[in-house]
Amino acid sequence: MVADSNFSCCSQVTYVQDQVCIPLNIVAVATAITQDLYRLNVNPLNLYVSGTILVAAAPAGRVLTVNFFLGGPTGTLIETDTLTIGTALAFTKTGFDTIQLEVAAGVGITPNITGELCVTPRYAISS
Repeated sequence: MVADSNFSCCSQVTYVQDQVCIPLNIVAVATAITQDLYRLNVNPLNLYVSGTILVAAAPAGRVLTVNFFLGGPTGTLIETDTLTIGTALAFTKTGFDTIQLEVAAGVGITPNITGELCVTPRYAISS
């Protein structure tokens, strides 16, 4: 999809957007789990990303954390949000390149951690 902005107060900018949706199915184990869900391969400062992360099922009592990093999973932590079973996180962000799901250690290992990640990155193309 290509959208143009013709407002007199804004410079002319064209955006191209993609959409990526993937199901999540992570086998739960008793130890902590860290799973990179999405990595960008373009300059994150020229990108705007909207999306949702839904957790449909997870072992009871496990804390699920969504981390946004700049510089990969060993880079700078930009933001952290906590999810509970049956909830979703909606976001619109720029300035990150990795989305990571972190599951705290716990005794419960069933059911698997399931859900969905949908992201819509928009790339600005200057006219």
